[in-house]
Amino acid sequence: MTADHYQESTYGDAIADTYDDLYGTFVADPIQIKMLAHLAGDGPAVEIGSGTGRVALPLARAGVPVVGIDASGEMTRQLHRSAVAEGLAVTAVEADAASFTVADPVPLIYAVFNTFFLLADRDVQAQLLSQAAKALGDGGSLVLETFVPRPGRLPDGPHPGVFPADSAVVVKQRSTGHVVLFAATNTPTARTFDYHEIVLADGAPVRMYPGRMLYLWPEEIDALAAAAGLRLAYRWGDWDATAYDPNTARKHISVYRR
Repeated sequence: MTADHYQESTYGDAIADTYDDLYGTFVADPIQIKMLAHLAGDGPAVEIGSGTGRVALPLARAGVPVVGIDASGEMTRQLHRSAVAEGLAVTAVEADAASFTVADPVPLIYAVFNTFFLLADRDVQAQLLSQAAKALGDGGSLVLETFVPRPGRLPDGPHPGVFPADSAVVVKQRSTGHVVLFAATNTPTARTFDYHEIVLADGAPVRMYPGRMLYLWPEEIDALAAAAGLRLAYRWGDWDATAYDPNTARKHISVYRR
């Protein structure tokens, strides 16, 4: 897969029809929802990369109106159907992360589970930060959750992939009827992390879901945010506000404000 063929919507469009089947056990941590709800206040909150609603739906159940932004049309349609079925205050919007707009300033914008890195172009990452700075109200927060680019197992989910020093293949899931492999290549000189999730199911065709990330160290995100008019307010090692240890942390939750 080349950069020319990978777009912001590529992963979501490819995996939308089976995402909930593959990742149904990866539910939002109640502590995460509590923290986001605290930062959102009365809302609305804007989620970048809302997918099928893994975080947006429980946040709406907690009483926070959510605007879900996703470049994948099929992911957006699934989120809309789920929200309507439950009568939740979730507005699902198909839009690029770099060009989303809101009618009025919002108290919270968030991109979790490495979504910021899935915007696999440095200009797009910078544009997202600029759009967020424009959309936040006074005292509003932009929350980014990403892995720290140290080789090893990725830090989230019950079936994590791996961030390799160069390349690796690991088993993500295994059951009686299917196996999910994660084949990844890290190119440190380009800061690109390319991978395929490969689903082998008994009696079914092989399915391959491509992904690409463009990763940064936390301090580099800070510099990009500063250029957009945002400053780091907090950095945690997890959603319970655990102190971030720059020497050992596998991920970080960073809160930026204008």
